[in-house]
Amino acid sequence: MEENKLELNEKLYSFDGVIGRYGYFYNAVIICALNFLALLPYTMYICYHAQDMTQLFGGREVFSTFPLLLQIWTLVATAGVCTLSLSNIYRRLNDIVGYENNNLNINLLILSAVASFGFLLFPFGIASLCMLFSFVFGLVLLFKKGKITSLMPYDYKKEFNWGAYFGTWIWGLFNNSYIPLWHLLLFLTPLGWYFRLICGLKGNEWAYKNKKYDDVKLFNKSQEKQAFIFIILSLVLWPLFIIGVIAIFVALVFLIGYTNGMDTVSDKEPVAIESKQQVEVKKESTFDKMMNGLASVYFEKYEITEDENKFYVTPETWKSSDFKDKTDMMKMASTIAANERNKKERQKKSENREYYSKSTEMERTKIYSTGTNQLLAEFNMKESDLSGSFMDIMKSALKAFKFYNIED
Repeated sequence: MEENKLELNEKLYSFDGVIGRYGYFYNAVIICALNFLALLPYTMYICYHAQDMTQLFGGREVFSTFPLLLQIWTLVATAGVCTLSLSNIYRRLNDIVGYENNNLNINLLILSAVASFGFLLFPFGIASLCMLFSFVFGLVLLFKKGKITSLMPYDYKKEFNWGAYFGTWIWGLFNNSYIPLWHLLLFLTPLGWYFRLICGLKGNEWAYKNKKYDDVKLFNKSQEKQAFIFIILSLVLWPLFIIGVIAIFVALVFLIGYTNGMDTVSDKEPVAIESKQQVEVKKESTFDKMMNGLASVYFEKYEITEDENKFYVTPETWKSSDFKDKTDMMKMASTIAANERNKKERQKKSENREYYSKSTEMERTKIYSTGTNQLLAEFNMKESDLSGSFMDIMKSALKAFKFYNIED
């Protein structure tokens, strides 16, 4: 097909014509959001049923255990998202080459399709290389200048609007655009970031259409001022928001732990001047109460012996926990065990005291089921696993957390 017969085509799905960098990136954002939604059942199943981190990132080992309906859904969803992506890549290649080169396009599309299904077809290492190839290939297509679209007239409405990206719904109200209001619903979800990109990509188009500017220079100047204002507000408000959320979370955790472990104190107890040693003991006591409170939230009971740290959870709690929850339980149990051992060390009069930490206790910390005493979790990272190559060490670290299902 000759160059002059290839026309601009920015549809989400089509194999006709060419697509510029703007349309390619906009469609890629939409496809990534659809991919997240389509593979959400797959992701949730992996998180709840993975036995170690290797399975968490390498879906092939777990895919065979999927229910039949979920297997079909995953394959169909992947094929659908892959088809949309391939149509986007095909038109972008036409633009970069300058004509419709079917041989080149088909070969590259086959590589892209194999890379898209890599997380189901290959083990973890090869699947990671497939994802890296897809990422690098996508960046090349995005930044490579097209021979056809570069000759087209410049369109200022396709510039990225930073005011719309940082201001989202507030920016939308200033510019009579109400589509950004959806960010209020998507703000605390992974889709919120995708929607921010969409606002940035479509911001100029929405603002120019809704406010009906007659002068392009006046429009650009107005958007530049708004971008500067919203960027400054984001740099100030976002850190304050994050710090506030963290402070509230820490305060709640401390309050729960302290309340659960606090002893009843008489209101008429006389106030005495405390020595430095008494203050230190009091601080240690408060910390111990907080740790006891956290232990009561996570575990039914625990036993700290010389060789093992035994923590017990109910079968219901274990079944309802995903991979992240289980790793958090192991880390919390190791921290509690280290605190208990350090408390005993502080009682020794000898100066040669040992110090225990979460890392030192992880190896001998195990989680059991209450009632049946079934082993549910352990951490198996031996010194011999640290003597190999970097890749061997990484693989051993990924497999160190061992989680087992409840036996009926």
